[in-house]
This record gives sequence, C-alpha cells and structure tokens, in this order.
Amino acid sequence: MSKQSIIWSIVSGMLLSFSSCQDEYYEKEIYKKIVYIVHSENKINPFTHPFKGAPTEGFISLYCSGSLMPDADIEIEIGLDDELIAKYNYIEFEEDESRYVKALKAEHYNIPSFHVKIRKGEPFGTMPIFVTSEGLSPDSMYVIPLKIKSISPNYEISKDLSSILYAIKLENAYSGLYRMTGSLQEEGGASMPQQVFKDKTLLPLNEFTCRMFLGTENELAENIPLRSLQFTVQSDHSIMITENNNVRDLGGSNYDPETESFILNYSYIISEKRYEIREKLIRLKE
Repeated sequence: MSKQSIIWSIVSGMLLSFSSCQDEYYEKEIYKKIVYIVHSENKINPFTHPFKGAPTEGFISLYCSGSLMPDADIEIEIGLDDELIAKYNYIEFEEDESRYVKALKAEHYNIPSFHVKIRKGEPFGTMPIFVTSEGLSPDSMYVIPLKIKSISPNYEISKDLSSILYAIKLENAYSGLYRMTGSLQEEGGASMPQQVFKDKTLLPLNEFTCRMFLGTENELAENIPLRSLQFTVQSDHSIMITENNNVRDLGGSNYDPETESFILNYSYIISEKRYEIREKLIRLKE
C-alpha cells in the first residue's frame, strides 16, 4: 500500500470516529436542566395593558435550559409572594415611599391557572394574565409578585431567576411623547405672541382621556394638582378640555389620526394673569 493510501485510510478512520462521537455528543444532555422565569433578571418586567374597556391579556414565560429538549412534560406551580414587593422597594428606593411600587389589587387581574406546563419537546411554557386597567392611575406602578413554588419532575429551579414583579404599563391610543410648538399670549394683550417649545408626555387616564402639563411647566409630581390639564378625544376627533378655576377651554381643539397630532386651544393663569395658548403636538416615534 502506498504512503498516500495509508494517510487517506487514517484520515477516513478519524473522520468516522469523530462523526460517531459527534452523534453521541448531541444525543446526550451536556448541560444541567434549570427552570426559570424569562426576563426576571431585572426583577421588574413591564407589560403593556391598554385601556380598552375590557380586560387585556399578558403573560409570563418559563424556560427550561439544556442542550436537549425536555423528554417529558414539566409541571410548574406559580405562587404570589408579597415579600418581593417589600424587598424591591427597600433595595431600589430605601425610605422614599413616594416611589414605591404597589401590589395590584385582585379585582384588577385574573390568572386562570397558576399551573404552567412545559410540554415534552418544547423549551418553554406560558401563564396568561388578564388585567383590567380601568380605575388604575398612571402615577403609580402596579405589580403582581410571582415566583416559582414547585416543579415536577424534580428539575432545579434557578435561584436568581425564580421570581418576578409583573408590572402594569398603562397606555391608550393617544398617550406617549410629543413635541410641542405653540404660541402664548396674555389674554386681551396686543403684543406679538411668544413662541414656546417643549417635549411633553401625555399620560392615559382612560380609553379616551389623557393628562398633560400646562404650557411649558416642568413635569414634576408636585405640579400635577394645579399645573396640569385633562382632555378627552371625542368620536369625531374633536377635543373637550376639562375646565377648572385655572384652565379654560377656548374651543377648536382636535386630533388628527393620520399625522398623530393634536391642536389644543386653552387658557391658564401664570403669575395671576391669564394667558391663551395654542399648542400643536406631534407624536415622537420611538
């Protein structure tokens, strides 16, 4: 046999051996199977629940790690754990209770089953959560504290990724960040209007109502009672601004769904003088 033939014989044998080992490698589990809640690395996970006049659906996902898919169904029991909220608030905010997250009351959500199944041959399973947003305030962060209670078969539960604060992010069709350009003039004044500019956040109060700060006011919690306004989009896209001792609706306000923009006409008091303002707000895309 020639030298070249011998070399090819050796190489062929090595390739066959490698292929056999590779097949065996992919047929065996080489990592530990650990079950965890997806996105729980940050402990708090916001899920959008818009105002719809009816419950909206969200979910959490549970995953089983490993190089192979599960060879049998995995049954997981999820439970509530209010201690998660207390721990999170203390670690993140210490004594600043104004920033604490709050437990979502039971009347605002429905979890049909606290049992999750990861089916044989699949890497994950989900647990549906239905939330009723009506009656919730955009000034609070509401959470549902969830953790893995038990698992069968007896796989390992991740120590760091076994619990999550499911947070409710409120929105409606109009809420979000807008760029405002406007003209401001003292009521009855003869001088040229002042041009004003500001990026403004519209917060949802229900399916058709938003709240924003007046003019160019700073968006601070202490300014909400006296330096903000509420408006409601009507079925014909006209807008009704809620009046009070400070705010007056000047009429002619509207919403353009094609450009996602608002025209708002109102007046309010600055340093004991009443000013009229016409704002155009254009939605800023994320």
